[in-house]
Amino acid sequence: MGNFNVTEYLQYYRSIATLHPSINGFYTMDINEVLGDLRSGMKYPALILNSVNGFLSRNLSADNTQNLVKAGFMVIDHVDSVDDFQKEMQILGDTFDTCIDILTKLMKDAQCGTFIRKLDVDSIKYEMLGPVFDNDFGFMFTFDLRFFISDLSYKPDRWLSEPKEIMAGFQG
Repeated sequence: MGNFNVTEYLQYYRSIATLHPSINGFYTMDINEVLGDLRSGMKYPALILNSVNGFLSRNLSADNTQNLVKAGFMVIDHVDSVDDFQKEMQILGDTFDTCIDILTKLMKDAQCGTFIRKLDVDSIKYEMLGPVFDNDFGFMFTFDLRFFISDLSYKPDRWLSEPKEIMAGFQG
């Protein structure tokens, strides 16, 4: 089985953002990116890729390690007026529909041999958001991707034999 490839993962979601007619912005969940774009004009509705986290666990029946990647995305849109309840409800309905569109694409692509085939459909969860950031509303979907790492052996050729003299950062 293939390993989790961060570049492929980011490119996949960027392509989703460019292919869906209602999505006008694509961001990763780097709070500096999101807050910076809020000040300079975030494009709405926006697809925001959640930060990825996960864990490794041994597979007792084989010589490999499971890499369980916790992944997800959110779709948000902006309400100009703080007390515009009708607009909030419209945005919540629209963003939920867009999230379902994305989810159906993920599930379709999972059948086509892409890396997203590792999607664990039974792990899908969602949550309504808002107000977040700058009076934005929408939905967040999270799910698991299951990969295996077949080789966790130490590779001496990836290490220096002597420490570097100068390193940036902590000098304690």
